[in-house]
Amino acid sequence: MSTKTLITAHSGADDTPDNSLAFVRYALTLPVDALEVDVRRRADGVLAIGHDEAGDTAPTLLDVFALAGAHPSVKVNCDLKEPGLEQDVYQLAIQEGLSGRIIYSGTVDVNALDNIPGLRESVEIYLNLEEYVPDLYNNYRNIPDFELKAAETICNICTEHGIHVVNMNQILVTKRFCERLVQKGLGVSAWTVDWPEEMQWFFANRVHNLTTRRPKNALTARSTADQG
Repeated sequence: MSTKTLITAHSGADDTPDNSLAFVRYALTLPVDALEVDVRRRADGVLAIGHDEAGDTAPTLLDVFALAGAHPSVKVNCDLKEPGLEQDVYQLAIQEGLSGRIIYSGTVDVNALDNIPGLRESVEIYLNLEEYVPDLYNNYRNIPDFELKAAETICNICTEHGIHVVNMNQILVTKRFCERLVQKGLGVSAWTVDWPEEMQWFFANRVHNLTTRRPKNALTARSTADQG
């Protein structure tokens, strides 16, 4: 796993419209490692991008993949916003020549992944902590050392299913959580890190990935952090 923290441009980065092709085009002009889009189905069944819904005119995931195809150094983080999308997104990525350039986060069913031939060789998984630790946010605040219990739970799931990165809200990331995951050979992907002071902490602690709405600032901060 790279010691350099990767940077993912969050949908709507640098004041572009959320889940728009304008955002995708903008992100592809930056030297980021990945761009993130929210994926769900439109009413007609077409895979499209949208956070809470994807209306009839929502840009399609095919549109996103077509734009990304011309920029082979950039991965596409597909934040799955509803269950049952794993296979169809994978098949579309293969169809469009994006094998090895897709990341899944969001509503990911680890058991579904294990039953789709070829997917694990072509798609990287950032497994969302809140999907697998019940009542995460309340317990994090109320139960002493709950972060270590959460780390143990997600580490066991990742180890069982061959996953190497845990995706989580940056407000939950602590140094000892990161250290526990590193002990197990796992990395942390933190979202959404927008303030320079926060970026400095994550770069200093060499998390695997930082997802941000301010990728230009993050690129500058990573450069000055002198990461190897």
